[in-house]
Amino acid sequence: MDTVILTGNTNTKIAFVTKASIKKVHTIRTDNIYREMKKIQTTGNIYLASVVPEATKVIKKFFPSVKEITYRNFPFPIKVKHPEKLGIDRLLNAAGARVLFNSDCLVIDAGSAITIDLVEKDGSFQGGVIFPGYHLLFMSLKNLALLKNVKVKKPPGVIGKDTSEAVGSGLTWGLSFLITGYINHLKSDYPDLKIVFTGGYGRALKNLVNSGLYQENLTITGIKVVIYGEKENWSL
Repeated sequence: MDTVILTGNTNTKIAFVTKASIKKVHTIRTDNIYREMKKIQTTGNIYLASVVPEATKVIKKFFPSVKEITYRNFPFPIKVKHPEKLGIDRLLNAAGARVLFNSDCLVIDAGSAITIDLVEKDGSFQGGVIFPGYHLLFMSLKNLALLKNVKVKKPPGVIGKDTSEAVGSGLTWGLSFLITGYINHLKSDYPDLKIVFTGGYGRALKNLVNSGLYQENLTITGIKVVIYGEKENWSL
């Protein structure tokens, strides 16, 4: 059994994996990475995928033998300019989706930012879209004087009846309509397109969009593809 450390802007996941399955996943705050690294009991080889350079330095300090996964480890074609600038989580999501589907697919990762990435049937990463996630949008609104103290309430319908509901509609229905627009547009070129959501807000968005699947450990599954090679029907 090997140890996987997946570091995001908000949360870091520590998972214990084998070729056949994901055994256990712990989630910690990335802000607390230094304190938490002291507590981790690793097993087997240690693999790191990180989008936070400062956290990467801390982890490498605690585990000098850690093997960092980069875009060079992605086993499929990368059809974008400057692949070295891609967040490794996006590529790992694509690799995980390749295991999940034998089809063109769209990966929607809803975390601090929301990414929408297109993966073709052969596993090639075609590029995607990035825009602010729920929390970033909310914090940007709080910079406005009249909305500084507003509390968000999800309205019963699309139209809010007060300021709290209006903001809630923008942050929920607005994001879902945006994503639905991308899905519908891409389906004109990819009629068999499959949709998979992941990330902390992914399940909620999936329910609003009412399309596709939610896979909590999609990125970790992508790391397994890199470590062990591609294998169909892995447990997610």
